[in-house]
Amino acid sequence: MATREYTQIIEGKYDNKGTIKAMDILNNIPLTVEYFKTRPDVQQRIEKSINSDEYLAVYKRGTRSGFEYIPRDKEALTVRGLDIKDMSKKPSNIDSTSWSTVDKPNDFFISDLKWKYLLRNIVRGKNIMMTGPSGCGKTDVTFKAAKSLDREVMYFNLGATQDPRSTLIGNTHYSKNTGTYFNESLFVSAIQKPNTVILLDELSRAHPEAWNILMTVLDPIQRYLRLDEKESWDSSDSTTIKVAEGVSFIATANIGSEYTATRVIDRALLDRFTILEMDTLSYEDEYKLLSDKCNGSVDQNVLLQLCDIIKDIRKEVKSDMPRINTTISTRATLEIVELLNDDFTLEQAIEVLVYPLFSDEGGNDSERTYVKQVVQKYLTNDSGRRVHEASVKGLKDTLKDLGE
Repeated sequence: MATREYTQIIEGKYDNKGTIKAMDILNNIPLTVEYFKTRPDVQQRIEKSINSDEYLAVYKRGTRSGFEYIPRDKEALTVRGLDIKDMSKKPSNIDSTSWSTVDKPNDFFISDLKWKYLLRNIVRGKNIMMTGPSGCGKTDVTFKAAKSLDREVMYFNLGATQDPRSTLIGNTHYSKNTGTYFNESLFVSAIQKPNTVILLDELSRAHPEAWNILMTVLDPIQRYLRLDEKESWDSSDSTTIKVAEGVSFIATANIGSEYTATRVIDRALLDRFTILEMDTLSYEDEYKLLSDKCNGSVDQNVLLQLCDIIKDIRKEVKSDMPRINTTISTRATLEIVELLNDDFTLEQAIEVLVYPLFSDEGGNDSERTYVKQVVQKYLTNDSGRRVHEASVKGLKDTLKDLGE
């Protein structure tokens, strides 16, 4: 068989809507709708190749294109001198680490998908930005994920950093015995440790200068830190520090109008991360977490009342016209359980830990008055007891369905 100079080998198929989709597997290029509009003749030939389970081969024939139908098998391509890479097969050099088999911690609730994604990004040395309400477990889950993978975590609270250059780069000092010397920061040492997890906590509260320093460090192509202070008196190559293999940067951020001390994160910096949103716990998960924390020392009905109250407050915050502007974090509910363990009543614990979060300005129309009404609905009224008993029944049915 004479060898032709093929320019395209087209593999066609129908999608679930019956539309023709095609890929030039010789050049690994998809054929677009615009291409079909300019070449309706090719579209007709592709449709014929789909129905006959063949490839449509395009070759040069003088100044025009010729077409040939080739059986969809390796031998038919080989005979024609074609070596098509099978893009449907996974590459053989995939890391042997299987993050999907690493169990989630028993004392933390996160969806299977987000847990798997978090582990995968750590193993691959990717950058993640954890977002979500204050107290939802962004920092905690980072430590738990790193521990599950046996990775070291280096923690940097950027929200508390007053001097970004000192924290991220280091300082120049003078000694009368040795003269001027440069003292590298802990951050410089951390990024040179392979497979380390670097936790950049409270990134949304950091000084913009810290963001500028981190730009090249977080860039997936550049991945270096320039020690400008050291460069002023040391001309060696050590003034540029490369990020070690496998280092993963995980940042936490609070985003929203209620976080008044935060800054709008620069778009270029944000683009260096993939976003992982942490969810507020469901009613059932929150109850199970609180129940595990108190280890049976708190009455079940009291815990359910607490979950009912928190559920209503969070529901109100998410409503179209909320009467309150902030919610109750899981961190706060865990603190309430600690007080319950120490012989505080639920009403006392809420009074010292929940009411101060809400303004009392406006009298009967204040946020605090509304929250008190929610609390009293579950703690005193007969109607509240009926609502609570319905919640208890619903929870018990859910737990029964889960096999608990």
